[in-house]
Amino acid sequence: MDAKAKKILFKTYWSSNGWLNENDRNITQEDFLYAKEKGLMFEPFSISKNELLKSLKELIDSVSQKIVTDAFLSSLSNKRLDWRSALASYVNVHRILSNPNYDDYLLGYGENEDLNVLNFERIKWSGVRHSSGIYNYLDLSLLIKEEITEPNQEDIVIFKNILKTIDSASIGETPSALRDRLSESIKVSKNERHMLMEILGCADILQPLDFNRKEPGKHDWTFVLFWRGEDKYNKEKVEKYFGEYGI
Repeated sequence: MDAKAKKILFKTYWSSNGWLNENDRNITQEDFLYAKEKGLMFEPFSISKNELLKSLKELIDSVSQKIVTDAFLSSLSNKRLDWRSALASYVNVHRILSNPNYDDYLLGYGENEDLNVLNFERIKWSGVRHSSGIYNYLDLSLLIKEEITEPNQEDIVIFKNILKTIDSASIGETPSALRDRLSESIKVSKNERHMLMEILGCADILQPLDFNRKEPGKHDWTFVLFWRGEDKYNKEKVEKYFGEYGI
């Protein structure tokens, strides 16, 4: 990833104080063209619902499960959070294509959509909008341009330790409590642990088994909101995606 282009993308949306207001998002034409040439920024994007669904179908047919698995595992040690995101997008595209009633708002098609903010979120946090079809499209389209490395032993050990931590959850343990305990298994920030759990939730690995549980008064969970400790993790899904690595 080109460091200068990444810096241009980041300073367009983010400062030391957090998100920049829309009126403060300034970028020179020279900088934009440079980041665009390096594949990190894009022109406004317009696509219809039918075009998006067709593109998602073509894309998912060209992305192998192994690439997605390798990208996720490798990200645990190489810190390519954009690679980590692809597992969620891969699963969600299958979800979209199998559900003719998938919410149009979540699909995200329309006129002059901003792919740049989506790519910023993808690189900084491993994505935020994993239920969005247009995000999934961008995420996987960029992934297949990468040279994904084979996961190493460190990656495999880290993920096994993550699963071990999940499996040791107590009855009633909340997502927030698990997020804190995951610091024992992967030495990263709270935000990174949060999005790691959401990706596993989107992939039906950290899967709630009951959706009638009480929501906390204030939270920012999506896919794992109703997960509790007794749900552990979906061993069949782990075997499906990571079995070849003995996980």
